[in-house]
Amino acid sequence: MGTSEARTEFTKLVRELSSLQDAARSLVENAIEVGPQRRGGVWLVPEVDGQAAVARIEELEGTIATLEDELENIAIGHMLAERVAGSGGETTPAADVIRELGFGDLAEGLPE
Repeated sequence: MGTSEARTEFTKLVRELSSLQDAARSLVENAIEVGPQRRGGVWLVPEVDGQAAVARIEELEGTIATLEDELENIAIGHMLAERVAGSGGETTPAADVIRELGFGDLAEGLPE
């Protein structure tokens, strides 16, 4: 919708969008696009959709963090398996392995 039309209809648009109780599947599903010559520029988005989108983002960020931790654990497991396979049965000091994992500061003070 054009900006002039949106200006005259603003109260009606706000009432309409704020009356929505259930979030849409997409942030843009219920959005109203407003701009000069009907070319867009901004979206009026119902609060319920905005809150749902924020909640989805937070959930996805949590999932990503969990998967990154899992991936790091898998990488460490593979590194340790390769280390054991190539060791020829000899042991390696824990401090050396800790340093190889990038935690040299934790290895300080450990017996060699």
